Amino acid sequence: MRGLLEQLRLEAYLFEVEPHARNWEVRIDCGINEKWQSAVLEISSTRLTASREAGPARDAVLSARHEQLGACARGVAP
Repeated sequence: MRGLLEQLRLEAYLFEVEPHARNWEVRIDCGINEKWQSAVLEISSTRLTASREAGPARDAVLSARHEQLGACARGVAP
């Protein structure tokens, strides 16, 4: 997960990953305008594992998460 977040070029962030029965939950706290914003994302363990390596799975996860975390990447609220 860290590699994905670094590739999104987030300004400042903390994250934790919690496995659940169906999907995994990723909580990301990121700095925007000197404040922190939280986002909770769900992802299957299969998709998370597949996104470790460069390729279509990683590109799909990056694309989906970039939209959700775009403000964190820019460091300013929309």
